[in-house]
Formats: sequence, structure tokens, C-alpha cells
Amino acid sequence: METSREEILQEKLDQAELALERSERLVIANQHAGAIMHEVNNPLEAITNLVYITKHQPDDPKQVFDNMCLIEQQLEALSQVTHQSLTFHREQGNAKEFDLADIAESALNIYAEKIVRHGVIVTRQFSRPAPIHVFGSEILQVVSNLILNALDALPLLGGYLTVRVKPNRRFTNLMVSDNGQGIPDELARKLFQPYVTGKSTGTGLGLWLSKRIIARHQGTLTFRSSQKGRRPGTSFRISLPTPVA
Repeated sequence: METSREEILQEKLDQAELALERSERLVIANQHAGAIMHEVNNPLEAITNLVYITKHQPDDPKQVFDNMCLIEQQLEALSQVTHQSLTFHREQGNAKEFDLADIAESALNIYAEKIVRHGVIVTRQFSRPAPIHVFGSEILQVVSNLILNALDALPLLGGYLTVRVKPNRRFTNLMVSDNGQGIPDELARKLFQPYVTGKSTGTGLGLWLSKRIIARHQGTLTFRSSQKGRRPGTSFRISLPTPVA
């Protein structure tokens, strides 16, 4: 049976979309790797300094003991970062059950250094348990992208970020809200289209890919934004099906 011109064009379009998706996954993976390296580097620097100090004070048992306690704390922090990252990025042949609040916490930890550096005040409103049956690394990717977008939208001083997780009988919901300047109407109308971005350095593919990932999990990704009044800002909402008990 001869392939029609429309079918050929559709096949090429599908291939192009897959190529875009792979490209954006690489970009986001690099962003995550950079953020995680910041989180890993801080305790490593602290451990290096403490080891140096300890080597030069070998005859002070109390100081050596105190330094070793601090090193132990830094190792625990390092272990926590790597554990949280690996939990959701291990190869998964099948979707598994996760708690959406745990994924949200991991995403916040990835950008903890940037949050502190920019003086952002973070409010967590987590209702547990918040079960979802998903590919954990993909949902972490989406949540991390929403948090990073919110951080980039915040002012250098007085930035507020709120992350809510609230399950119900049908859906488990996550909301990421900021008090930035909001999204212009012209940009908002096409926000989930590829190559649409309000950032000077953005690819314009993050939200497009995020919506595709959430749709593949039978969920929805929506937003509301305002540039008016005393409380401008943007809020994104992920709704994922609650697993049947």
C-alpha cells in the first residue's frame, strides 16, 4: 500500500518532535548535574578544610574530635544529596509508586544553593502520603524545571516560593507558586509551545517537554499568572492520578 504524502509528513514531524525531546532532556540533565555538583561541592570543600586543620592540630584531642564530628555531619549531607538524586534517576523498566512530596523535596534540595544565594524564602505545604505511580526521574525533571523557572522569575530580594502537595481521592496535586512579575498575556497564550520562552538564555523547550511528560502519565499541567495588583506572580499546577488502593 502506497504511503500518502500526509503520512510521510506526519512521520517526519514525529521524528522531529522526538529529536527535540531528546535534545531538551540533555539540556535539563546538564542543568541538574550542575546544580547537584554545587550541592556536592559545598560539603567536599568543608571536609577538605577540616582535614587540613586537623592535620595541623594533631596534639589537640578535643579539636580533632570536634573536627571529626563536623566531617561526619558533612558526609551525612553529602550522602543525602547523592541518595536523593540516585533514587529517582536509576534506570526504571516500569513505573513505580513514589510520594510526590519526596520528589518535591528532592527538587528543592537540588537548587538549595541557588535558593540560599538569592535569599529566596521557601514555604513547604506538604500533605502526606501523596502517592503517585510514575517514572520518578521524569516527574523529578518536571518539578525541578518548574522550581527553576520560578527561581529565575523572582526578584533578587524579597522572593517567595511556595511548593504545595495535596492529594485527594482522584488526583495528587503539586503547585509551584512565585511572587515574580507574572507572565505577559502574549507569552501566556503560547507558553507550552516549543521554542517559546521569556528567558534570554532559555531554550523554550522545558515547559513543552514537561507538559508531554505529564500527559504521558495521564495527568495535566496548567498555570495561572497575573501581572496586575499588589500580588503579581505565577502558579503552576501538576495533577497526577492517585493510584487505586
